[in-house]
Amino acid sequence: MIRALLDGLRRVLTAPALLAGIYFIILLATIPMGFVLHESIASHLGASVVGDALADGVADGWWDEFAAQSSGLERTFVPSVIGFAAVLSNLSAIADGTPPQGAIAALVVVYMLAWVFLVGGVIDRLARQRRVTSAGFFSACGIYFFRFSRLAVLAGLAYWALFGVVHGWLFTDFYSTVIRDITTERDAFLLRAVFYAIFGSLLLIVNLIVDYAKIRAVVEDRRSMIGALLASVRFIRRRPVATVSLYLLNGTVFVLVLAGYALLAPGVGTAGPEMWAGFVAGQVYVIARLVTKLLFYASQISYFQSELAHANYVAAPQPRWPESPAAETIGGVTS
Repeated sequence: MIRALLDGLRRVLTAPALLAGIYFIILLATIPMGFVLHESIASHLGASVVGDALADGVADGWWDEFAAQSSGLERTFVPSVIGFAAVLSNLSAIADGTPPQGAIAALVVVYMLAWVFLVGGVIDRLARQRRVTSAGFFSACGIYFFRFSRLAVLAGLAYWALFGVVHGWLFTDFYSTVIRDITTERDAFLLRAVFYAIFGSLLLIVNLIVDYAKIRAVVEDRRSMIGALLASVRFIRRRPVATVSLYLLNGTVFVLVLAGYALLAPGVGTAGPEMWAGFVAGQVYVIARLVTKLLFYASQISYFQSELAHANYVAAPQPRWPESPAAETIGGVTS
């Protein structure tokens, strides 16, 4: 599993254009929202003494006033968006099954649709282990978008069952019943931690099945997403220890990235060099988080290909424009 992890890291790091492209897509997607928020804050502050106070730190009174008068995207500008607090807030929302609200919910939907479009090209590129043309990458994105849209519906039903049914039963109904006879907070906390572990294990299983379904769909050019899910279940069932161990290794890398960001994450500071240092730290975290996300796919692809003798094989031929076997050689390739 270490070998698959290292090979996956090699695949990600040898695809710099893929990393850069996805990073700039994320950056471009956030610029309009940042501009809207900037204009709203600037309009609210104007040339006031509070603006000078905010440049040197946090003015709690103004923040409460801004939150009370804001709506839509502006309501997301809360203290928990600063530094590592944003990461903790997101993790807490997932653990507690709290769905995003308002503008955040809309942004999450847009992000998920964008990723459903890109993931086919991402897996195709990582599986081929070589540079592909831009036309080839986006052709793969388009081909698998409709297939992965169907897969997303099936996966969405599974996640709905987990967060809408199982989570409520574990943490509301069953937990409330059990803690009636518990007299110490420590025992109640340990019991809740056990429930989190159970729920996390179920979430891990669903994630594994969906991940390998995507991989089998691309590497083997599967058109049926139900067939890809069943093939994924068979693959995991025959190799439960290896697939789970690899997933946990990737999870460990993710935890290390979070720990590094916790140490370097910007807090409340003054305008100037400190502010820009915080911005750079945030962007480094975004890139590291993106590498981690791609590493999950790359290492699982590496393990899958090694197990089924697909190490240098992707079933679907790379789309070319114009359609000619020599087009890539004549025109050159791009990352």
